[in-house]
Amino acid sequence: MIRINLLPHHLRPIQRTPLPYILSVLVLGAMLAFMGSWYMSVHGEYAAVNKKYAAANTALTNLAPVVEEYNGLVKEKLKLQDKVETIRPILQDRLLWSQWIHQLAKLTPENIWYKRIKTITRKVQMDQPKMGKNGQPERDATTGLVIIEKVPVDKQFLEVSGYAVEDESGQSSTAALAESTRNDEEFSRKFTMSSPRIEDTDFDGYAVRAFTFEYEVLRG
Repeated sequence: MIRINLLPHHLRPIQRTPLPYILSVLVLGAMLAFMGSWYMSVHGEYAAVNKKYAAANTALTNLAPVVEEYNGLVKEKLKLQDKVETIRPILQDRLLWSQWIHQLAKLTPENIWYKRIKTITRKVQMDQPKMGKNGQPERDATTGLVIIEKVPVDKQFLEVSGYAVEDESGQSSTAALAESTRNDEEFSRKFTMSSPRIEDTDFDGYAVRAFTFEYEVLRG
């Protein structure tokens, strides 16, 4: 049968193609697939990070005793460092007596033998500026000069005593000892003779010269 549409052209029904709908569905499906894939990827990364965090947290918990021990060692190190800083100036100010006794032996003439070597501490009156309450030296109101006063100060001395006989040339061995210790640059930098005492006596029937030399120990 032949059908003839007698309606005007603008009133005739339009035959629409389903292609745009199909494309829309395909695009929507692709977007949903992409979103699903992206969600799964992000979820996987989050799970991996969360797993690493849990592992790190567990490791940190296991290391807590080590961290505590480390902090304790750091505190102990600081305490020891304070002690070292306190002891260092004392050690720097101490004398290596073995070194100086050896040096003294090298400077001693052959005709001398020692009976005693010791250190003594004695209070010595020294001139020092008189300090005021403000921590500054006081001055004489008339002359304007700094007032000097005697102050007792502990001084350390090296005391050596023994006997000496004259050498073949007749020179006094005690004088040679005094001269050698005074002229030796290294020894005189640390010791200076203060009050020698010498007397003639005898030892086992031999004429000898007994001596006692005191060397003030210089600081610095």
